[in-house]
Amino acid sequence: MTSQFSTYVITQPCVGVKDATCLEVCPVDCIHSTDDDDQYFIDPEMCIACEQCALVCPVEAIFLDIDVPEKWQNFIDRNADFYRRTKGEPMPVPIDRAITMIQAGHAKARELDIAVSVAVVDEGGRLIAFGRMDQARPMSVDIAVNKAYTAATFQVPTAQLTATASQSWFQSMIVSSQGKVIAVAGGLPVLDSPNIVGAVGVSGGTDDQDVECCRAAVAAYGA
Repeated sequence: MTSQFSTYVITQPCVGVKDATCLEVCPVDCIHSTDDDDQYFIDPEMCIACEQCALVCPVEAIFLDIDVPEKWQNFIDRNADFYRRTKGEPMPVPIDRAITMIQAGHAKARELDIAVSVAVVDEGGRLIAFGRMDQARPMSVDIAVNKAYTAATFQVPTAQLTATASQSWFQSMIVSSQGKVIAVAGGLPVLDSPNIVGAVGVSGGTDDQDVECCRAAVAAYGA
């Protein structure tokens, strides 16, 4: 289990303390534990490296993975192992379903009399399949991929991110991802309950039209 970006890691000072302050500020709910564990853990697949948890930790137990002190390096794997144990490794969207999803997105676009690009990515935001309709604008290619990437990274519809787009931590994410993170409607995560197995992004119409095409693609995944 690896992350696209650097991730924060909870280390030794949390052991036996389990102060929950970090849970209250995490914007993506990626910090968890169980009654049997003696510390909290950060999910490396969900962490967006926003720094909020590290800023409020009263025992200074949280470090960016590249900054973890050498004596606590084992906590990088310990955090990741917690999530392997508790939720397992989800399988990404299979290629045949990804193609079916793209076809469904294109079919909806034809109903709306628009031309779009559709991208399907895995749970880490890596491209699985892509389809551009003949009349879709060239710029729709990168935008569709970026919408899918953002939906997979944050595990929420991209339309929900518009309210946070001006916040400093989100702006930092845009910079660190070299513009791949965008807060524009038209990206939806793909759920294979209880796991996020990927995401779809659409570009070429209005925000509402792109969302309609996204919904058609996601519906095709479960068909």
